[in-house]
Amino acid sequence: MNELSDSIAWPSRDPQWVGKVVLTGLILFIPVVGQLVLVGWMLAALDNLRAGDPVLPPAGFSYMGRGVNLFLVYLIYGVALLVAFGVLDGAGIALSLSSTSASSLLGVALILLGYAVLLVAALGLSLMTPAVVVATERGGIGGGLNLPDVIRMVAADVEEALRAGLFTLVALLIGSVGAVACIIGQNFTTPYGYAVLAGIVHYYERNAGPRAAPTPVA
Repeated sequence: MNELSDSIAWPSRDPQWVGKVVLTGLILFIPVVGQLVLVGWMLAALDNLRAGDPVLPPAGFSYMGRGVNLFLVYLIYGVALLVAFGVLDGAGIALSLSSTSASSLLGVALILLGYAVLLVAALGLSLMTPAVVVATERGGIGGGLNLPDVIRMVAADVEEALRAGLFTLVALLIGSVGAVACIIGQNFTTPYGYAVLAGIVHYYERNAGPRAAPTPVA
């Protein structure tokens, strides 16, 4: 892919893309296992792009192991965000039930702060997804969770990181389109969105430059 915009259409250029996406979507109905398979399938698609073979991998359960590292990285980030939100929200609720007006106002402020932190952090993590994927690919779970290193990657080439991050939001939007029709439909648009993400990551790691590359684990 020569342009970042090519990442949106590249999966549909595979003559068998519909069948591969639908079958992967069916696997998504299996809790946890489906998510592991989806993440591994996306990384397998990334491997194909790296090898110059722009086709989607076939659906199957063999990608579970491939997706473990990235799945755990995002699981840990998600838990951390929920814990931070829970602390602020819990403290806010406790204070809002206080008999004094000052404490109640502070409690409401903490509740609003909790939601603001959750929203901003989730958005920031989504924008940094290409960098997180590259860092995890090169440094394992520790690389993906090394937030200062990920931030340095983004800061080294802000323009490319921001462009890739914005297209990641587009990929997430594509993945959620199926929910407009019905919840089940999202299971079939999500794999396509993840395939788009593979194209975005491939573009990012080729164009962000060596300054944005994390140090591989020996």
